[in-house]
Amino acid sequence: MTIQRLLFTFAALSLLGSSNVHAEGRTIARLFWQDHQSAALKWADLRKSKDGYALAEESVQGFPELDVDDQMLVQMQIDDGLLVVGVRDEANGDIGSGWVAIESGATQEAHGDHFHWRFTKTPSVQSKLIDDGQGNPAHLYRYGKSFVMANDQRNGFTVMDANGVREAKSATEAGMFYEGGGGHITLAVADDKVAYSTWIHGEGENAGRVDVVGLDENAGKGYRIDCPTGVLHGATYCGGKVFFAPADGICWVAADMEADDAADSVQVNHLEIGSDPEGKPLRTGAFANLDDTVVFTSGKADQSLLCVVDASSDEPQIQSMPMELKSDQSLRTPIVGKGSGGRPVALCFAESKEAPENDQLFVVDLDPDGNGEFSDAKTREPISVGRSQIEGHFGHHDAVFLPRGRQIAITNPGDASIWVISLTDQSVQAKFDCEGMPTSLASISD
Repeated sequence: MTIQRLLFTFAALSLLGSSNVHAEGRTIARLFWQDHQSAALKWADLRKSKDGYALAEESVQGFPELDVDDQMLVQMQIDDGLLVVGVRDEANGDIGSGWVAIESGATQEAHGDHFHWRFTKTPSVQSKLIDDGQGNPAHLYRYGKSFVMANDQRNGFTVMDANGVREAKSATEAGMFYEGGGGHITLAVADDKVAYSTWIHGEGENAGRVDVVGLDENAGKGYRIDCPTGVLHGATYCGGKVFFAPADGICWVAADMEADDAADSVQVNHLEIGSDPEGKPLRTGAFANLDDTVVFTSGKADQSLLCVVDASSDEPQIQSMPMELKSDQSLRTPIVGKGSGGRPVALCFAESKEAPENDQLFVVDLDPDGNGEFSDAKTREPISVGRSQIEGHFGHHDAVFLPRGRQIAITNPGDASIWVISLTDQSVQAKFDCEGMPTSLASISD
């Protein structure tokens, strides 16, 4: 073969390869979602080309086959390219509960003072721990670099991180178990130094109880504090404070980073949300954080509220904004993030178990004038979305922000679909059919 012919062949192959890459489009995000119908985890690269978006659904290599009648996936979190998802069963953990860790196949490539994600490998299971001793977790959180899993039936929780999971000789050595909390546990962790673990009880000696538990170098320290009402479900750490969701309003305390305060010296502050038409105190069930702001929902139907709290304030107060929902709709916990230009946005799904074909998504601009205060928060016109398929705690919509906050991706469980929606003009830019029932959604992207 002559040199000229060799160069021509090489150039032709290069052009062909470039053409194929261009046809496939660039990967803008790697998506992971739970298929509630098969109790499995799916993934796909969301690609964009001149022809639009593309999404090719795949199963995660090595993902365990669960009993779809008695086991289900719960919350999942991502850090440093590692995804961890909780597993729960219908028999208090006796069938098999715990967690699965998945290498996402995404790696960070440094570019000066920032980095970009590169998707170089296929996602696969890194390790898993599913047995009858994991306490049947319902909640799995990420605080900083820590994954924090509630071991409900063990009255405690497990803390682990991506490095620890990867370097552990066995899955049983991947995390550290701490006692604290009880029944159905929700958790807040402050700077990997102290955890606040709740008790779900509405009556008796554990009603309103929160266990303060020292972590790492503070291990062995701790004490108990109490909220004025029980049925605690919801906790978060934000702006140096820890927030709780009891039966009446919300409570907060200053985070004790040394876990050595005298219990009777801790001031538990109570903030009222309001009352429903029957005079019953309003509450919430979960929080979302955006920088130093705590965001949550409360109320039902046309009495629904979107609430924000400035956690950096010395005296936090609740700001509430009415949400115009239909009589059969309820608001999901808001999904918060940065929209185009870095402006704070809350995504609020309004769902109906009776008429899911009328489900909507409200996009709320939390700070339209950009002055750092949310008193001017404004709700846009609702977006009609696909159907939910609510079954107990499952079958709800979910959403993730895509790069630069210009679009979002959402799941529609009842329609078995994933959509891409513009946050600029609120148009649906792409629709993809999925297998089963896509519910919880996670993303890795720039």
